[in-house]
Amino acid sequence: MSTVDTSYADSLRWNKSDTKTKATEETTGQKALGQEDFFALLTTQLAAQDPTNPTSNDEMISQMTNFTMAEGISDLGEKFDSFTSQFAEFLESSESSQTSNKALQASSMVGQTVLVESNEVPLFQFDEETYGMSGQLMMENGMNDIRIQVTDSSGKVVNTIEVGAVSEGNAGFYWDGMDKDGNQAGAGVYTLKATGIDATSGERAEIKVGAYSSVNSVSFGSGNNLSLNLSGLGSVSMDDILEVAS
Repeated sequence: MSTVDTSYADSLRWNKSDTKTKATEETTGQKALGQEDFFALLTTQLAAQDPTNPTSNDEMISQMTNFTMAEGISDLGEKFDSFTSQFAEFLESSESSQTSNKALQASSMVGQTVLVESNEVPLFQFDEETYGMSGQLMMENGMNDIRIQVTDSSGKVVNTIEVGAVSEGNAGFYWDGMDKDGNQAGAGVYTLKATGIDATSGERAEIKVGAYSSVNSVSFGSGNNLSLNLSGLGSVSMDDILEVAS
C-alpha cells in the first residue's frame, strides 16, 4: 500500500486569523482576481493535489477557459463603458456645434424675404399709395382656370384674383390690394383659397398657397429650437422655410 505525504499540503493550509487579516488588507486594495492571482492559485492547487488522484486535464482546461472568458467579459465591459462615455461626449459636442451653426445661419436671414406655406398671407403697405401681396401657388400638375379668393378677417370676400392656366410646377402671384369695386383694401393678413381645374382629371381642386414675408428676428424656443419671426405672420419654425427669395 502506498502512502501520501501530506505535510506539504498541510503547510499550505490557511490560518484563519491570518487569513482574516490578510483578506481585510487585500480587499481594500483589490476587489477582483487578476491573471497573476489565478495562476498562483492554480500552482497551489497542482502542488497540493493528491498524486494518486490528480486533477484531470479537462478540468484544468475548463478552469482556465472559464477564467479567460470572465476576464474577457470584464475587459469588454470596461471598453464598452469607455466607448459609451466618449460617444455621449461626441453627441453633446456635435449637437452644440449644430445648434451654433443653425443659429448663425438663421441670424443671417434677418431682413431677407422668405416663402412659407400658408393660406394666411399679409398685404403690406410700402408707402402712402403702394400696397402689395405676393406668394406662390404650389402645384405638381398643370391647372386651368386658376382663381384665388381673398377673404378679410370678418370672412368677407374682398376680391377674386384670376390667374388663368399654368402648364406645370409652381406659379407666382401678386395682388395690389384693390378690392372687386376698385377700392384700396387696408394692410393686414388675408385668407386665400386657391382652386383650379386639373388638366388631367378635369375636376376643380384646391391648390396649396405659399406666402412671402420678411424676417424680422430670430428666437430660441424650447429645446433650442429656432424660430423666425415674420412680418404679418408671426413665429414660424426655420424648418418650414421653403425658399429664401432675397
